[in-house]
Amino acid sequence: MRFILPILITTLLCCSANLSHAGDDDQIIRALEKDILTKRLEGNYPQALALCAKLKAIPAGEALGIALELDTQLTALSWDDQKVFSTQDMIRQTNRLIKECKPKRKKPTADQLFLCGRGHFARAYLSAMEGKFYAAGTHGSDAIDAFEAALDQDPGLTDVKLPLGMAYFYADHLPAIVKLMAPLLWFIPTGNSDKSLPYIQEVMATDGAYADAARFIYSDLITQQAPELMPDAIQTLQGLTERYPMNPRLHLALIGSYAYSDQWRAAYDAIGPLRLNADPNSAFQSIGHIWAVYSLKYLKQPIPQDVEKAFLIIGPEDIPGWAIDWFTLAQGLVLDFQQNRSGAIEKYQTVLESENNFNSGWLLELAKTGLDEPLFTLAPEG
Repeated sequence: MRFILPILITTLLCCSANLSHAGDDDQIIRALEKDILTKRLEGNYPQALALCAKLKAIPAGEALGIALELDTQLTALSWDDQKVFSTQDMIRQTNRLIKECKPKRKKPTADQLFLCGRGHFARAYLSAMEGKFYAAGTHGSDAIDAFEAALDQDPGLTDVKLPLGMAYFYADHLPAIVKLMAPLLWFIPTGNSDKSLPYIQEVMATDGAYADAARFIYSDLITQQAPELMPDAIQTLQGLTERYPMNPRLHLALIGSYAYSDQWRAAYDAIGPLRLNADPNSAFQSIGHIWAVYSLKYLKQPIPQDVEKAFLIIGPEDIPGWAIDWFTLAQGLVLDFQQNRSGAIEKYQTVLESENNFNSGWLLELAKTGLDEPLFTLAPEG
């Protein structure tokens, strides 16, 4: 008995130390997760990725670190798909997360299913970027299945409702031809309008680590597909720009929400805070100049000389791919303002012939109108 007692005490001490260590690790993991999300909302992607590397170095936090790293890289790519990230490495990382759905010799936990779903969700995005729509559809469906399974297993895991709400929303707003085929093709994800935005709102209401990220995504989805909810998007973005004034992407989202609501004075006024918080030579400033031209057109006010000069310097390489035709049309507006009709018509024709998938209906209609009449009828002063 005298020999057994020290062994029992040692064992209990070791177990206690391991539990304490596990508790410390969990606190560090949660703190890093929150810091990563904050840095991302501040627009500081390099710092967010550096923190992801720290999280991945903790064995218990490795998978979460991978998920947050992928989220950060995809957030950057969604603004500019020319960002330099290794796609092959990102695919390997998604494979690592997808394995969480099938742990060896045991049933996956809700957290593992959440991570697995995030892997499929990231893979769906990467596949779509490469034009692999079958793969994008299958991974999208698998992401929804994994998220739903995680929520079934743990209804209190509210954070999972953010990517699940996003997945429902995107699936529910597929192009008409794709939705027509949906009953015949199992790999096309099924949306759920009743749950998509409400799920994201639930995450917003928690005020947890993902609440502000949910607020941005909620506003972005409204701007894309739910114009009737635009006042909610504007109010939400106003709050985010106050909390994270250093992130120019949030300022641009707010400007866009004003513009899509035909609040052109508010849109033009919101360009000022953007200019204060964005690097002078950044793509964000270039997009701000583009918004200035559109705002002034609809306000029926002349274009200031500094904006005219900026348009002489900006080139296609200075802005993201999705904004190229939008920029080209704005060049046409500036040329119309300068009473250079032939130059303006050339720009409008370029937009109509580009067949750019990012073009929206209003932009194409504006370009067509520009072929027949000047779009900016005010003349420069002097």
